Amino acid sequence: MNTIQLIGHPDPVDVDSIVWLKGEANYTRIHCQKGTFILVTQPLHWFEQHLNFIRVHRSAIVNPVYVREFMRKKSRSGWVRLFDDTVVTVSRDRLETTALQLMLINRAKSVHAENGIYNLSSSINYLEADL
Repeated sequence: MNTIQLIGHPDPVDVDSIVWLKGEANYTRIHCQKGTFILVTQPLHWFEQHLNFIRVHRSAIVNPVYVREFMRKKSRSGWVRLFDDTVVTVSRDRLETTALQLMLINRAKSVHAENGIYNLSSSINYLEADL
């Protein structure tokens, strides 16, 4: 089990239970799998360096394991929908990077599925709109 020790939090947190993170000035709100959250006094940048998550916005990082959909509107805006129907905005300057990272993760899932290691039912849906 991969865990992370958070400042001001007595117990280590399982990284796989973290769904997404929202930066709030020098604080980070960590949204967990069970619908709870933890507010810590660490900036979002620290998590970007220490977790293998995707930075989708200046104020948001998502755990790619929980991404269900990625939507892009004519390369101007986009969002990701998480497993619990939470929608997180993807900024314009991070659209291409986010799309690439999610495609690489999806491709890795496919390879593992072919080898009988991973359940492909959690693959990501990609949507494009001409709006």
